[in-house]
Amino acid sequence: MKKFIVIVCMAILLTLMACGTGAGTGEPSLPIPTPLAVELTQPSAADPNHFLTATIVPFYTQVPSPTFEGIPAIVNIALNMGAGGAGFSANLYAQEVYTGRTITIFMSAGMHTAPYLPTSAPLDMAIPAPGTYIFYARLSNAPTEYHYGHTECSVPTDCVGSPLIALDVLPGERYSILIADRKAILPDNDKRGFPVTVPWVKLIP
Repeated sequence: MKKFIVIVCMAILLTLMACGTGAGTGEPSLPIPTPLAVELTQPSAADPNHFLTATIVPFYTQVPSPTFEGIPAIVNIALNMGAGGAGFSANLYAQEVYTGRTITIFMSAGMHTAPYLPTSAPLDMAIPAPGTYIFYARLSNAPTEYHYGHTECSVPTDCVGSPLIALDVLPGERYSILIADRKAILPDNDKRGFPVTVPWVKLIP
């Protein structure tokens, strides 16, 4: 019992000495926090039009097309898979025969008031001009199995795989083409960006 009392007294003595040492070092004591006034905790005044100007955005933003210098040519491209139109999404390509420069756009699957449904509406593609381009399409879900080229054939069931037609385009001019030949030989996926080596012809107007 006496040992316990001695230990307690020593602990109290050491604690008092430690407190006294800390107080004599001149260390600054932490300030006691005080509650802020109610008016200081209110949010700052905001412009009532801030929400409108900060959140109004276009419902749909067009993905920018590839950039190039000069006035482009516009080519309206229709894809006929055999029933008068395209019922599946596809990637449409325009490839310059001499330089290999390739421009592509995406055609979504959909319907519009065409004689044969389902079909996707023709799309306008802006391409660098002047130039000589071939045009072809690959279905986005099966690009190696389903692919179509722009040849002189316009009825898919009659197509025999004619050479691709190369079209000369001029700046600011509009053209219309139909991609329908499923048997046409197209540039391989790894040949986009290279001069065209598959069979192609340029029709004389």
